[in-house]
Order: sequence, then C-alpha cells, then structure tokens
Amino acid sequence: MKRINKYISLILTMVIIFMTINIKKVNAASATLSASSLNVTVGTTVTLTATVTAGAWNITISGNGVNKQLVGQTDSVGNKTVTTSATFTPQSKGEYTFDLSGDITDFSEDNAKKVSGSVTINVTEPETTPDPEPTPDPEPTPNPEPTPEPEKPTYPSETKPTETKNEEPKSSNNYLKSITVGTGKLSPEFYRETFEYTVEFDDTVNLYDLKEIEISAIAEDERATIEGAGTIQLQDGENNITLTVKAENGSARTYTIKVVKPEAIEQSSLRLKTLVLNGINTNGEYQTINLDFEPETFEYNITVPNTITSISINPTTENEDIIIESNGGENLNEGNNRIIIMLTSPSDDTMKTTYTINVERQAALITNEEHGLNDKQLGIVIIASIVGIILLIVIITAIVKHRKKKKGFGFDDDEEDNEIHFINNEEGEDVEDYDEVQSPYPDKIVTSDVENDEKDKSNSKNTEINEEVKKNNDEVVENKNEDDDLKFKTTYEDDNIELENENHSKSKWDDFVDGYDDEEESKKSKKKKRGRRFL
Repeated sequence: MKRINKYISLILTMVIIFMTINIKKVNAASATLSASSLNVTVGTTVTLTATVTAGAWNITISGNGVNKQLVGQTDSVGNKTVTTSATFTPQSKGEYTFDLSGDITDFSEDNAKKVSGSVTINVTEPETTPDPEPTPDPEPTPNPEPTPEPEKPTYPSETKPTETKNEEPKSSNNYLKSITVGTGKLSPEFYRETFEYTVEFDDTVNLYDLKEIEISAIAEDERATIEGAGTIQLQDGENNITLTVKAENGSARTYTIKVVKPEAIEQSSLRLKTLVLNGINTNGEYQTINLDFEPETFEYNITVPNTITSISINPTTENEDIIIESNGGENLNEGNNRIIIMLTSPSDDTMKTTYTINVERQAALITNEEHGLNDKQLGIVIIASIVGIILLIVIITAIVKHRKKKKGFGFDDDEEDNEIHFINNEEGEDVEDYDEVQSPYPDKIVTSDVENDEKDKSNSKNTEINEEVKKNNDEVVENKNEDDDLKFKTTYEDDNIELENENHSKSKWDDFVDGYDDEEESKKSKKKKRGRRFL
C-alpha cells in the first residue's frame, strides 16, 4: 500500500507541474518621460529626460523638431536603469507636446513590451520692461522784455558778438531691431534683450558643403553703428559670430550667433556604435537576440527558431549625421536569410561601410494543429488523460484491497497452487490429467461450538467422498497408462451426495460473506486455516 501511495503522490505532483508550467511573471520593466519645466517663456531652454528600467530597450523622444533615440541592453544580471536627454528652446508662445515611444524588455522575460508617454510644455511671452521715457528738456524761461538801452555813439570799426546755440544730447540706444541669417533659422527667435543665438539647419542643407553664411542686422537707432555683419566664412566645428552695436554716444552692446559646421567623417569613423536585434514571432511578440556585437566585426551568423518570422533591426552611431540603410529581416524564409546594414558618410556619399548578418531560420516542427488538434481540443485530451489516471489509481487500489481480503481467507497469489481440475462427466469431455478434486467453497462456516461439531461431521463425510473420488481417479490414470488411445468417462457413485454438500457449503458461504465482520472473522479464519486453498 505504501508503494501505491508513492505512485499516487508522484502522479499528482506531475499533474500540478504540468498545469502551472505556463504561469508568467509580472513584467517589472518601465519607461517614463519628464521635462525640467512645464511652464516657460519664449527663448527658455527646456530639458526632456527619458528614464528606462529594463533588460533591453529601444525608445525615442520625438516632437517639435526633437528626435532622440536610446537603444541598448544590460550587460549584467537584472534590469538596468538608464537615461537620455534632449533640449528644446521655444521660439513662440503656445503648447508643445513631446512623445516617448518604443519597446522595452524585462531581464526575466523574452517578450518586449510597448511603451508610450508624453509631456506638454506651456510657453508664454516674456514680460517686457518698457524703455524709460526720455526726460523732456526744461521749458525755456521767457525772456523779460528788454530794457531800452541808451543810444551809444556809432564807431566805424565796431563788430557784433557771435551768438551760441545749445547742442542736443547724443543717443545711447545700442539695441538691435532684428537679425537675419541667409541659411538656416535663428534659435530662439530674435528678441532685443536676448544676446545669444544658434543657427539651426533642416535636412535640406548639407552642412559639410556649407562654406559661408550671410548675417544681416538692423539697429533700433539709425544713428547706431553695427560691426560683424555680412558674409562670414565657416570653419569645421563651432563658429561664433559677434555683432557689436555702438550707440551714438559710443556705448556698445554685443550679440553672439553660434554656427556649428560638422567635421568631415573619415572611413575609420564610419562605424556602428550599437546594434540590437529583436526577433518577432508569429504572435507579434518580441524576443531579444544575443548578437555579441563589435563595431569592427562586419559579418555575423545567427540561428533563430522557426517561430521567428521577422527581425527588428536597431542600429546607432556615434555621429548622428551618418546615413543608415538596412534591408532584409522581414518575412524570413526557412533556411538562409541575409540582412545588410549600410553606413554612408554625409560628407562623401561614395564612402560606405557594410555590416552583414546571416540568419538561419530552423525548419518548422510538427504542431498540434497539423495533427488535427487545436488548443481547445488539446486541453480536452489533457483533462481526459488526468481523469483516466485517477480512475486507474482507484482500480489498482481496489485490486490490492481485494487481494488482501482473499489472503485473509487462505487464498494464495500463486495461480498454479490454486489450480483445481474438475471432471465433467455430464458433458462427456475427455480428461487426460486429474488432480485432487477440491471444492472452491468451505464445507461449513463455523460461527459457534455447535457449528464446529457439525463441521467436523461434514468434514468426515466429505473426506470419505474425496477418498472415493481419489480412488476412482487413480483407476482412470492406471487405465490411461495401459492404453493411451482409450478414453474413459468417469462417473461418481455419490454424485448426488457431493452436489448436495457443495450446494449446502456454497449457500452457507454466501450467507457468511454478506455478514462478515472483517476484524473478528479474519482472526478466526487464520486459526482454522488447514492448508485448504480456494479459488
């Protein structure tokens, strides 16, 4: 019984493991977007920060001319927290919204999770302080009427004195009214109290070919002079252009304009910084592919399971101006596939670097659907199998209990020891071998002393019958040895007596089994066991 209990415990443990094997863990990866300030004035720079906690990530901050990407994966156990930032300087009032998009993968999970978020920045016009009104000149004191002077004698050589006029004060206004650039756009928008600017360029301008830029400026006061404007020659790197405004009274004010011209990219600098591959399975779920990327290694070989139908490619470079083109990775075929990633120098389109990834997609395995079973049908089969196992356990337990009960009445598990051969004279069958004929039922069920006496008498009578039967059997065997071809029909002189005794014993036996008390009668049967074996 202990062995049966062990089997039952093992089967139940396997069932529990099978039913809980697909339980998934809670994804702990996260990504957020924040801004240094949500309410600013025109010309104030705002910093946008994306914070990611994950095992692998591919996110982008975008909106209103900002496009900052962050791609990577952790190189240690567990999720890693990383950040990336982008700046934005509004040029006019209004609301500006920036979005966070992409996907992240928890270190303990194989599937990527989509992320999203946004921040909105409210921009207002700065408060301006009006220029102080000029102090009006004091009104001249009216001259009193002149007192007539006495006439003087006129001399021929006398000249009149020269009259002097009051001079007006010189202007101190040294502000600019506007600044204009011939190529690109001034950032932030011009304001007389903002003295530092940057020229921004769109994708239509090839900065590597930009040799010069035209700067124009207008002063608020026509009497002021401006120095530094005109055609400015640009050098590789950062160029700072200074405009100096001098007022009429000589006071000066400086405006600075920064123009960045990127340096030409050499072939040795035309490299990828990172390369992250994510496999996409038939359910649209992402699975990170370990590539062991090295910038100076230009060809890779990877193998993916048949469930991966396409590969997402996420490359980055140190210089964001490098042109990245890729093809392949979509609709993978079974067997060999090739992914090409090409980098082109923005300063020289003939200068290129190529990375090659050879992808081996494994052949499809036989699925449940191909066998004609869908997920629902498979679940029914599993449940039916579990029920069948439980029924089998119940049957085994019942058989064990039944065998123990038989042993309690003297039965032996050895079938050869229990085999009894009967002679069927009524059917006229030929018998070649005979054993001692024994009844499968006890002669009498003993439940008291009186019944014990009756049993002894019955046993004595049955003994006489058995001796007669044995004698007849011996005669049949002896005759058979003399002539093997001769067949005998055995008869019993006391068939009626024997049948009556057997029927009587069987009736008593059946009545006893119906009211049998397991504990008491098992003890009695063990004491009274005399080597008789029953079927």
